[in-house]
Parts: sequence; C-alpha cells; structure tokens
Amino acid sequence: MAPRDACDTSAGVGTSGGVEHAGHHGLRTPSGGRQCVGVHRRVRITDAGYGACGFLARRRRGACAGISNGERVLVRLTKLEVHGFKAFADHLEFVFEKGVTAIVGPNGSGKSNVSDAVRWVLGEQRARAMRGAKMEDVIFHGSSARKAVNMAEVSLHFDNTEGELPVPFKEVVITRRLLRSGESEYLLNRAPCRLRDIQDLVRGTGLGADSGVVIESKMIDALLSDRPDDRRELFEEAAGVGLYRDRRRSAERRLEETTVDLARLDDLIAEVQSQVRSLARQRRRAERHAELTSRRFQVEISLATREMAAWRDELEALDGRLITLREDVPGSEEAIAGAELQREEAHVARSTAEASRLELARLASEQRDRTQKLERELAVSEERQRSTTMRRERAEEERKENEAFGRRLREDRERAATDRTTLEQDLRDAGEALQERLTAEQTAREGVQRERSVLDQLERQVREHRDQARRLELDRDSAAREQTETEQRRDALELERQTLADTLDTIERELLAARDQVETSRLAAQEALDDLEGARLAAATARIADAESRSALASAVELRTELEARMNALAALERERVGLAPSSAKLLKERERFGEGAVLGPLTDFVTADGDAARLVERYLGATMHAIVVRDADAAAAVRRWHTETQPGPLLLLPLDVVTELGADDGALAGSVQASGPTSRWVRALLGKVRAVDSGEAFVDEHGAVFLPGTATGPGPLQRRAELNRLESDLAAADARRDEAALTAEAARLALGEAERAQQAATEGHNRAQQEARRATEVQQEVERRRERAERELAQSSALAERLVSRLQELEQRMQQLAQQADVLHARAGEADSDIDQAREALSIAEREQEQAREARATWQVAQAQAQARLSVAIDREKRLSEEDSTAAARLESLARELSTLSDADQHLVTQLDTWRAELETERKSLADADGRLGEAERAVAAANAALDGCETALDEARRRASALGEQLHGAQLRHTELSGRREAIRQRLETEWRRSLDDLLAGFEELDLSTDDLRVEATQLRTALDELGPVNPLAIEEHEEEQRRLEFLTSQRNDLVAAKQSLHQAIREIDSTARELFLATFSQVRENFRQIFLRMFGGGECDLRLENPDAPLDCDIEVHASPRGKKTQRIHLLSSGERALVALSLLFGIFLTKPSPFCLMDEVDAPLDDQNIGRFVKMLNDFKSRTQFIVITHNPRTTSEAADSVYGVTMQEPGVSSIVSVRLRNGPAVDEKTSNTTSAEAPADSVDDVPDASDSSEPEPLPA
Repeated sequence: MAPRDACDTSAGVGTSGGVEHAGHHGLRTPSGGRQCVGVHRRVRITDAGYGACGFLARRRRGACAGISNGERVLVRLTKLEVHGFKAFADHLEFVFEKGVTAIVGPNGSGKSNVSDAVRWVLGEQRARAMRGAKMEDVIFHGSSARKAVNMAEVSLHFDNTEGELPVPFKEVVITRRLLRSGESEYLLNRAPCRLRDIQDLVRGTGLGADSGVVIESKMIDALLSDRPDDRRELFEEAAGVGLYRDRRRSAERRLEETTVDLARLDDLIAEVQSQVRSLARQRRRAERHAELTSRRFQVEISLATREMAAWRDELEALDGRLITLREDVPGSEEAIAGAELQREEAHVARSTAEASRLELARLASEQRDRTQKLERELAVSEERQRSTTMRRERAEEERKENEAFGRRLREDRERAATDRTTLEQDLRDAGEALQERLTAEQTAREGVQRERSVLDQLERQVREHRDQARRLELDRDSAAREQTETEQRRDALELERQTLADTLDTIERELLAARDQVETSRLAAQEALDDLEGARLAAATARIADAESRSALASAVELRTELEARMNALAALERERVGLAPSSAKLLKERERFGEGAVLGPLTDFVTADGDAARLVERYLGATMHAIVVRDADAAAAVRRWHTETQPGPLLLLPLDVVTELGADDGALAGSVQASGPTSRWVRALLGKVRAVDSGEAFVDEHGAVFLPGTATGPGPLQRRAELNRLESDLAAADARRDEAALTAEAARLALGEAERAQQAATEGHNRAQQEARRATEVQQEVERRRERAERELAQSSALAERLVSRLQELEQRMQQLAQQADVLHARAGEADSDIDQAREALSIAEREQEQAREARATWQVAQAQAQARLSVAIDREKRLSEEDSTAAARLESLARELSTLSDADQHLVTQLDTWRAELETERKSLADADGRLGEAERAVAAANAALDGCETALDEARRRASALGEQLHGAQLRHTELSGRREAIRQRLETEWRRSLDDLLAGFEELDLSTDDLRVEATQLRTALDELGPVNPLAIEEHEEEQRRLEFLTSQRNDLVAAKQSLHQAIREIDSTARELFLATFSQVRENFRQIFLRMFGGGECDLRLENPDAPLDCDIEVHASPRGKKTQRIHLLSSGERALVALSLLFGIFLTKPSPFCLMDEVDAPLDDQNIGRFVKMLNDFKSRTQFIVITHNPRTTSEAADSVYGVTMQEPGVSSIVSVRLRNGPAVDEKTSNTTSAEAPADSVDDVPDASDSSEPEPLPA
C-alpha cells in the first residue's frame, strides 16, 4: 500500500488548465550536445478549467449570493464509523437522524474523540490538531487489558439522493485509513482515491477540514481573538475562495522560482559579459599608469589636506575672536539695562505699599465670608439630625420582616433534606444492580475474545499461505516476462552492433571536415584581434582628452566658488549692517514710530565710491559714516525726544532741509564719490572743500586745517559696496570661463563615447570570430566524443549479449522452482478451511451471549442516570435554600449594625451643633480686629516716592561704552567667510576630478610624510610623467572575453523567463480579482445575517463586521464589533465570557445562513453560557435543525433535554474501556438502544454518574430490563 498523505496534498490543479511548469538544467546545442547554462523554466498560464475532476464549477453556485434562510441543504450525514481510532479500538457506529444529536459523558470518557474523528476523515493533516505529536498517535495504543491495534479507520456516510455531491451514487462514503507503519490511504465508496479528490469533492459544500463543520470551545476565543487568520478561515470557506488561494499560492511559488531563476540567469549573463582577458603586450603600461595615478591621488589629497588643515587652524582662531567680540558687545548693553532696572525698582516699592493696603482690605472681607458660612452649616446640621431619626425607624421595621422570612426558609430546608435522603437510597440500589450486570457482561466479553483470538489465528494462517502462493505466482509470471524481454533484447543487440559499425565510418569522415573548419576560424580570429588593438588605442587617447577637459572644468568651478563665497559673505555683512553704531542701528529698527519717510537711513546707503576713493572717504569721515539722514528739522526734533527717553548712545542726525548748497573744488573728495537724491548736498557740504594728501595719510580743508586720522580698523560699508561691485564683474567672467570649459568637456565626452562605441564594435567582431573558432573546436571535440562513445557502445553491446544468454538459463530454472512451491502452499490452505468453519460457529454463540449481557447492563445504566439526575436536582434545591437562609441572616446582622451606626450619628450631630455655635461667636470678634489694621498700611505708601529720583543719573554713563566694538567684529567676519569659501572650492575641485565625495576620498587615507613644497614638486612631476606615458588602454588589465553565441543563447532564455514572469503576474491579478468578488459578496451576506442573529440572541443591541482595509479585503483583518442591549461598549474583549461565546455563536450561525454545512459538530461550545443564554442557544438550535444536522457534545442538561432529538452517552466502566448508549427521547417515534465497547489510551473517568446528562424537565423513557 503506497503512502498517499505525503503527496496528495500538492497544490496542482490538474491537466485541463491552470498552471503548467516544465524545467530542465540544460538545452541542446546546435551540434547535438547538452550545454549546462543554469536552471531554465518555461511557464504557461491558462484560465480554462479547475483541474481533472471538472466538477468545481458546480461549487460556485451560492458562493457569491449565499443561501437564503429557507433554502434546504441537500447532503445529509447518516452515519459515522470508527475503528481503531483513539478511544474507539473496536468497530463502532454513530447513526444520525435529522435534528439535534447530543453526546454526553464525564470528563476523560472520549467524547471529544468524535470531533477529532470527523476532522481527521475530512483531511486534517496537523498532528497537533489531533492532540498528538505525530499522526500515528491517533491509532489505539492499547491498555492494561487490551493490546494495541495496527490500523485506524474512520468513515462518514452521506445521503446524496439529490445529487448535490458530483458523483453518481445515492450514498457517498468517505473513508480514511492509517497504518502504524505510516502508510495511509483515502477511499471514496470503498475505492482508493487521493486526498485532493476528497477535497475537490466537498469543496464549496462546507465540509472542508478547515471549515466550520467542527466547532470547539477554544474556537470561540479564536474567532474573537486579535489574530486575523483565525477568523478568515471560516469566511474564506464560506466564500469558496480556498481554491483561488491555493491557485494563487501555486502561482506565487512558481513566480518565486522564476524570479530566482531570473536572478541566477542575470548573474550568469553579467558574469559572462564581465569576463576579461589580460593582454600581455599592454599589461605593463597599464599597470604603470595605474601606479602613477594612485601616487598622484595620494600626493593631491595630502597637499589638499595640508592646506585645509592650515585654514582650519586660522578659522578656529577667528571663531574664538568672533566669540570674544560678540560677548563684549552685549556687556555694555547689559550695563544700560541695569541702570534702568534700578529706576524701575523705585516704582515697584511704591506699588508694594499700595498692594499691602489692598491685602488687608481683602482679609477683612474673607472674615465676613467665614462668619456667614458657619451660619449656613449650622442650619444644614440641624436638618441632618432630623433625617437620621427617620432612617433609624425604617431600619427597625425591615429587621422584623427579615426575621419572619428566615423562619420560613428553615422549614423548606428540612423538607429538601428528607427528599435528598430518599433519592440517595434509590441511586445506591441502581448502582448495585448495574454492577452485577457489568460483571456478567465482562465474563461474556472474555469468552468472545477467546473465540475471536482462535478464529483470527486460523484466518491469519490461511491468509499467509494464500498470500505466499500469490507472491510465488507473481514471481513466476515476472520471471516469464523477463525471459521474453531478454530474448527480445538479445535480438535487438545484434541489429544495434551492425548499426554502430556503420556509424563509426561516418564519424571518421565528419572528423576530417571539422579539423579543416577549426584552422579557418583561427585565422579569422587573429585578424579581428588586430582591428581591436587599433580601436583600443583610439579609445585611450579620447579618455586622456576627457580627463584633461574635466580637470579644466573643475578649476573653473573652484574659482567661481571662491568668488561667489566672498560675494555672499560681503552681501550678508551688508544686509546685517555690520559695523553700524548701536545707537544708529536701534533708531533704524524703530523708524516706523516717526512716520513714513521721516527717517531715511544711514548716510552710507546713499553714497557709493570705487577702490581707493571709498577708503579715503571712510578714513576722513570716521564716525560721521554712522550719521542718520532725516527728512527735516521736525523729524530731527522727534528723534531727539526719542533719544532723550531711550538714551541709546551718541547719535548724529543730518536733516535735509537745513544743509547749505555748496560747490566742490577740483580734487576734493566730493568729486570721487557718487551721491543719490537730496543727500548729495550733505556729501558736498562734508567733502566739497577737503583734499587728501600723502596718499590718504592726512586731509586738508579749505581753511588749511590738517586732519590726521587714526589707524584704520578695517573696511567699512563704502569699501564693502565697492568690493561687491568688483566681485560681480569677476563672477560674470568666471561664469563665462566655466561655460567654455563645460562645452570643451562635453565635446571630449562625446568623442570618448564615439571611440568607446568603435572599440565595442571591434570587441564584438573579435568575440564573434573567437566564438566561431570555439564553435568549430567544439564541433571537432563533439565528433571525437561521438567516435569514442560509438566504440565504447560497440564493446558494451558484445559483453551484454553474453550476459543475456546466461540470464535466460537462470530464469528457466527459477520458474520450475516457483511452480512447485505454489502447489504446496495451496494444499496447506485447503486443510485449514474446515477448522475456520468450526471456530466461526463457536464465536457466533459467544457473541450472542455478550449481546444479551450488554442489553441488560445498558438498561440499568439508564436507570442509574435517571436517579442521579433527580438527586442532583434535590441537592441543588437544598443548597439554594441554604444560601438564601445565609443571606437572610446576613441581612439581619447588617440591619443591626446600621441601627447602631444611626444612633451614633445622631449623638455626633448634637455635639457638632454645640461646637459650631461657639465658633460663630469667635469669628464675629475677629472681624472687628481686621478693620483696624487698614489705617497702618496707608502711611507706608508715601515713603516709596522719595527713592525714584536718585536712579536717573547712573543711566548716562553706561550708554557711552557700546559703540567701540563694531568695526573690529566686521573684519573678523569677512576673513572667516573668505577662508570658508577657499575650503569649499578645494572640496569641489577634488570631488569633480576624482568623482567621489571628499569624505570617501579621505576615508582610510594616510597622509604622506613629506613637506608641503616637496608635495607640490612631486605633483608637477607626476602630471608630467602621466603625459609622457601617453594613451593607454585601461581595459588592458581586464579584457572582456565573452562568447557571442553563448550570450545570445542566455539572453533568449532570459526573455522567456521575463515573459513567464509577466504571465504569472497577470494570472495572480486575475485570481485576486475573482477571489475578491466572491469574498466581498459573501462578507456582505454574512454581515447582514450576523446582525439579524445577534438581535435574536440578545434581544436587541448593536453589532457589525468591518474590514480593517476595504481596499485589500483578501489580506486585511476582519473586526468584530458587538454591543449587547443596554451596553455602550464596542470592544468584544470587554464582554463577559458568556457574552463573547454568544457573539461567536451568532457569527457562526450567520455564516451558516450564507452557506450552511450539511451538519455541524459542536464540542462543549455552550460551557460559558448561563441559564438565560442557554435558552437562547437552544432556541437557535431548534430554529436551524430543520435544515442542518447538529451534533452537540455538552455537559449542560438543558441543551440535552430541550434541544436534543437523540442522545449518545459515553462512559468508562473499567480502566481504558469506553461504552456508549444511544437513546431516542420521548418526542421520537421509538426507543433505540445500542452499546459498544472500546478501549482508550486516555485516562479513565472516575465515575459515570453524569451519563447521560438530563434534567427532570425531560427524562428519557425507561428501557425494558
């Protein structure tokens, strides 16, 4: 028996459509050989059909729109047979009628093995789901009284009268069988089949192993858990998208394989394309060029590192200087702020005295409020005293009523105890009678086992003899077939030897022609190599020109960067008005307060000069450069008032309406500057009669007075503006040089591209010639191999012919021996047949005796169960009465404590009233004292006004120290910006020339131990050496050696794989589209059904199903929201366990409404439900059982009595032995009892008192003894 479970679960979809996949590791070359080129696959996607079974289209009906509430399920479960499965060692049958079948029994009796058997026969492949470590654990392992069996078998019988299942049988039997050796098989109506056939048969009917056929208690939490996969399985089974998911996984697996193959093929193509041969004649020149280039790189980087390090040190010093200057400038401003703070403190002192007076007034007001509050609380306490007296009277009346109720409860408890004693005696009598029947049944069972053991031994001997005879006959037939085949092979070898001899002559002629072709191809390859050398030299020359043009472009970019950095720095200083006096800067910030156009700006904004003229004007004017131009005398008066209030420091104002129009002398400073607008009059007034002498070291005015300026502190605004103008023209020239260099570099790049294309063409020609030479060599080698193979095959044929003659003689002798042995075994089997007939008669007598004992034992089991049920009701009633009595006694004690507490509270309120009356009198006296302290605060206000005038004088001195630091700050900032620009220029030049970032260039770089001058000299020498070396071929060290024929072949393979990958993507998109439509339609129907069932279960409330991401319904989470009537929460995790179970059952029933299964097995799903919810659960079972069979494993007596149409009880009367009893309840047409014994590897139950579970409300009819 071949194992089937290992292979039947494959995801193939048949031969009529779906996905076909063919792959091999090599393809035939033109010469007939096989060349290994890596994995190559061809994938074909088709859309027609679902597989070989051809019935899957029928499964689609009802998958989208669902099945309405009134539609009838046409397949019905009629019987479950188990044999050797877990607890069911012997053959056992469960017969199921329409409606609800309950399975009851104590813990450990093997009830849940029924649900495991159903899932197992429907194709469950996970051993863990069967509560085992491996699948062989489902086979009965034996017990203390019985041996283990070697096979487990489970069968499900379905009524297919309406033909819902697509097979031509009115009854369909699905069987699964597993041997302890690991061999497994599936059977359909006792005929072997594959698991795939079973899955396809039941797909879409709701009978899949992963569907909701079996519902366990743990599935309640799983269905409402945070794991989305636990919920999706039921929705996908209902929607019928399982097949599409299988097809998608199959297509994705093939897509992944194709992607891997494509990546491997890409790597192989890249490897072939990048293989390089070394050229001996140019290797030394290429290596020398690489060595000089590397040394030049080290020298250039070392030199740049030295220069940048020196500039970095200077920049650090400038940073320190700038920090010091910036710290000094705010210091003078802080001194001014301190003087102003002292003036403000005088104002604060006066405000403090006034605040003290207001505080005393507030305290007096609060004292009045406290007095009024005590008066109100006194009135509230008097009202509380009256309320306490009334509560004490009501508690006394309730105490008397509870005492009377307790007396009635004690009388009921005495009557319940009497009933319990009577029922306990009835239960003991039934137990004794049952024990006698069990002993008799055990004796009969042992007799059956003895007779069956004898019969099994005899039958085993007969089977062994006949099996051995059949094997011998098969061996004889096989030997005869081998004899015939050997004779045929001997004749064929004679013909093959003659053919090989003729082939050898043909191969010799082909070998001579192949050798001539090899020589011709070698000469053509040498000519192509000469052409390639010329193309390489031209490409190397073009590369040198490209490098030189890029170097020139980098230099132009570096110069422009330096100019732009300098200009940006000066522009930043100009925008920030660096060097302007603090008082002038402050006035400009507040110019808007004087009106539009009143304050025009500093004098420097209206004056421009070039070169030395700017320097001379700045040296002569000095601080006058910070003067502010105002519109007229009125504007100057307004600024003067502001200056008096704020005291910002010295300030020079230039009103335009008071200046006298003066003419300028020839040679005066006024002629070297340009002034705009009305400010030109002030320029001529200040500079019109002044001349510079001694190159600007002195200035002489019209009266002969000589002005000697001090040491220059740095360039001012005029010089900055002059330099900005000069830098703009320099930057335009640098842009022109950069554009010219870029055009040259682009032309060199185009020339290089043309040379490289020419080289590529020459390389391809050379490769084609080499491939032709290799192809001719391969043809020659293949012909030689064919000759060797033909000679070897000719020798092998001769040796094989001799061995075949010897084998024919051996086969003749073997056939004679097998015939004699088979005759002996047939004779022995005939002798054992008569003994088997006698053993069967004895076994029949023993089985009848056992059946009689089993019937008697079952009758008393039912009687005992009925007595146990009545006793349980009596015990529960007695317990309930006891609890009510305890509750009444506790209430009496509580009332006594409450009376005591109320008395204490009344006394406390009387004491509190006396205390509050005394406090009220004290508060009234304190109010009079607070009014007297207000007068003292009035006198403290006048003393604070005297200190205000002494703080004004100290403010002037601090404002004269703030203008001396600005000009020093300007020079340091300018130098810092210039050095930063130079560093950036060097960085851009290096990155442009070496085509890497500066960080990458410096990573792991070690600076050369040479002086800066030596580095400059060596850099010049290296450039000269590289120029003298001339053009070299950089590819000479690594030359491409590729075979054009092989590259074209690999490219063709890659195109096939790309086309296959695109086809797989298209197939996945189509599968996703179809599955999405099915899933959304089913989800919508389940959602509506869930809402309706939820309202019926809870009698109201709200619920909903939502997709976390509606755009991806096949992959997103399914969220369950539920809010029972009277609750606002939407989170199901906040519900009780019973409510969660009821929500899950509502969802499961909603799925059944959409696509009902033929039957549903529920394993203790009603355990978390209370009595009220059990009633709702039972009502739903009764509503649905007209169209779905229910098998309910339960411990709840209400489920058994109110919903079940028949009951199976599972018990263990002895360790490792299970028994079942089937009972048709009173509403059925008849009473049918069946019993069967099985053994179990599970722990035995301690008692069977709760089998079958039933309540007084619905008792099974008693069975006759």
